Amino acid sequence: MEDYTPFGITSDRSFVFDKMAEEMNRNDRAYYLDWIRIGVILLLVLFHSAITFSTHGDGFIRYPQSVPVMDIGLWFLSIWIMPVLFVVSGFASYRALQYRTSKQYLRERRAKLLIPFLAGLLLVCPPMVYLRALFMGSFEGSLLQFYPHFFTEGAYPKGYFNWGHLWFLIYLYVFTLILLPLFMRMMRERTRALLVAASAILEKGVWIYLAAIPLMFTQTVLSPFFPGQYNLFWDWAHFTLYLGLVLYGFLFATNDRILDNIQRIRTVSLVLAILLFALEAFLQISGMGTVPGPISPAYNVLILFASLFAALGYARRFLNQPSRVYYYLHRASFPFYILHFFPITVASYLIARRDLNVWLKYLIIVVFAYPSTLMLYEIIRRIPVVRSLFGVKPFEEGTLKRDVRAERA
Repeated sequence: MEDYTPFGITSDRSFVFDKMAEEMNRNDRAYYLDWIRIGVILLLVLFHSAITFSTHGDGFIRYPQSVPVMDIGLWFLSIWIMPVLFVVSGFASYRALQYRTSKQYLRERRAKLLIPFLAGLLLVCPPMVYLRALFMGSFEGSLLQFYPHFFTEGAYPKGYFNWGHLWFLIYLYVFTLILLPLFMRMMRERTRALLVAASAILEKGVWIYLAAIPLMFTQTVLSPFFPGQYNLFWDWAHFTLYLGLVLYGFLFATNDRILDNIQRIRTVSLVLAILLFALEAFLQISGMGTVPGPISPAYNVLILFASLFAALGYARRFLNQPSRVYYYLHRASFPFYILHFFPITVASYLIARRDLNVWLKYLIIVVFAYPSTLMLYEIIRRIPVVRSLFGVKPFEEGTLKRDVRAERA
């Protein structure tokens, strides 16, 4: 029998799926990362519902109204809400590669990211763009008649083709292909030891904010030229930012002392994020404008890192345990992300132009979207073929009870 290192590497440097290592990883699961992912995905319903009535962001149904508080809130959330998911994905890649070969990892990523992206592009995005076309008066006819137009008349904003919120899946899949060779090298014991030594300064208080400097630089240089529409091919500001965040997530996962430091400075990070947000909010509400353009990209990256470290620190301290709700939402969160924008679009289409208070319309959309998305998930997870298309794991009867009992044992 071959000897295993702590990182699941055999003496011939191949990575294997070891049952004992798998069980150890499961028992030592970082539940707080799952809670962060769950929280962010649930928060996206509030975020994407608000886009309907804001000049910020890009929703399928847009009926902008002057709601400064909503615009400022969307600006703040847009800085960190999706970037946090990329960091968590970096953590997840490190954990996965501890007990998977590179081929197993790629196969899993393909099933979890690429196939659901294609399924969503075929089944979720066309109906949403169809409703927008009806809302804008640019198309008349049935959804079936609209389908060919979606794929043949060019990309948004000139045409109908639009992958909407599914950009996250295709970006993350491309990052997987780009970073996997580096990840495999970082999994080697010698390389990991060098990384721990090289990143020692990040273990010491607020010095961890030095990690933000490279991304401050890239955003300052690239953002003026690539404001970006998440089109993957001409979106270098977002591309470099999110690629860097996945890499940081993987790096942080290799060193518990960095995570301990993030937890220690969580209150400092929270206060910093609040102060930076408050300054921008004051400038906008007072009519003084915004943070000056030349420093705005770096300013936003600093807000991102403060928010990220606060979220990681508080979640690691207080949310590192499962529950019955956790086991359900952990399984549901990924398909929930894929599906959630469709109920929002339906509700927005039906109510956006109604003569109602904007906050009441917003509340109606949110209240409709949450249960509707969960209902769609419940339907999908019961249909094997469709379930596999959306990356939903089988959810056998009694699974929750077995999982809870296993944690209590």
